[in-house]
Amino acid sequence: MINRKQIPKCLAPYCIAFEKSVGAIIFCNVNSKIQFLLIKYRSGHWEFPRGRVEDDETEYETMKREIKEETNISQLQIIEGLRESMSFSYKAHGQELINRKRDGNCMYVHKRVVFYLAQTLNKEVIISHEHQQFRWLEFDDAYEKLTFQNAKLVLKEANRYLLENVLIKY
Repeated sequence: MINRKQIPKCLAPYCIAFEKSVGAIIFCNVNSKIQFLLIKYRSGHWEFPRGRVEDDETEYETMKREIKEETNISQLQIIEGLRESMSFSYKAHGQELINRKRDGNCMYVHKRVVFYLAQTLNKEVIISHEHQQFRWLEFDDAYEKLTFQNAKLVLKEANRYLLENVLIKY
């Protein structure tokens, strides 16, 4: 069972589903330069890896599962102290719309996404079938590559947090 609420289901597909996803702003330190991992979704936008909370998973469990599924990265060090979230709404289209209608789910979605900051020592990425590409980019390039403004704000906050709280330890 996926952790989501629909209001009201009897009106599906013309209703709104409230869903929660969790992901990570993943970074690595290469020759004293911080690089962030971005992935390109099949819909064409660039963002951070993330996915829906399932069953009774905790946010950390969801994040680790989704990162492994989408990037094949399993070794992450969660950087305590940063938990950013963003919200957005959209109308499902393509295969997602077909699946939602088939399952009696709403085609309008309001999604809340929570991001944690995580470091990896392994830059090797194997993307899932859900994605087209990945890039390791320094802050300025990552900021420009991100498609949506709310993701850019999350990256900006993560970078600020790294500079003020984490990189001092290196």
